[in-house]
Amino acid sequence: MVQVKRQVKNAALAAVAAMAALVALTNTAHAQEIYVHGGTLGAGIGAALPLNSWTGVHAEFEGVGFSHSVNVNENEYDGHLKLLQGGLYLDVFPFRSSGFRLTAGALINDDELSAHAVPNAQGNYKIGDDYVPAVGPAPSATVTLPRVMPYVGIGYGHKPVSKGFGLTFDVGVAYGRPRTHYNVPAIYSMFTTQANIDEQEQKINDKVERYKLYPVVQLGVSYRF
Repeated sequence: MVQVKRQVKNAALAAVAAMAALVALTNTAHAQEIYVHGGTLGAGIGAALPLNSWTGVHAEFEGVGFSHSVNVNENEYDGHLKLLQGGLYLDVFPFRSSGFRLTAGALINDDELSAHAVPNAQGNYKIGDDYVPAVGPAPSATVTLPRVMPYVGIGYGHKPVSKGFGLTFDVGVAYGRPRTHYNVPAIYSMFTTQANIDEQEQKINDKVERYKLYPVVQLGVSYRF
């Protein structure tokens, strides 16, 4: 697990490095562009580089964190959702006189939801079919997404036209199947079985499985010079 998390963080750093390289390239290219944006991926910065009159590339880095609670199998989990990712994308502008574009690429991320169970009104946790007394550290769950997620979408902006300020807009979807790790402190083995622990992990996994399609909506302001 430690090795996987290290690889995820290295991948995120690689995305940042790629963005920095793209910014450096724009120092010698025409129609340099930088931008800031925000949306379902969080807030971040980016840079765009035209390849020719109808294609270009852009790279970005964004993130956000906030508290988030979920209810699974009559058990509430209080947690924290961390979104932290970079993106590398190819843009295609099918219309010569328009900033409309088709975009495809990859999110390279370190997204994670970490949460712990909250005792019910009777002071119990529910694990599988069993209610167990809250006599030790809370059971916890961690949900992560794949390190690299393919992305397709449409958007507006990043087209090499006039200098100055402009708008960017993206709407699309990234795909990645969530992975769940459920941790139950050893003390609860006195009150329930491994089968119930496995059942609870499966219920959590079933809950997050629906989020394998991640909607992306981002709006930003760019400056081309």
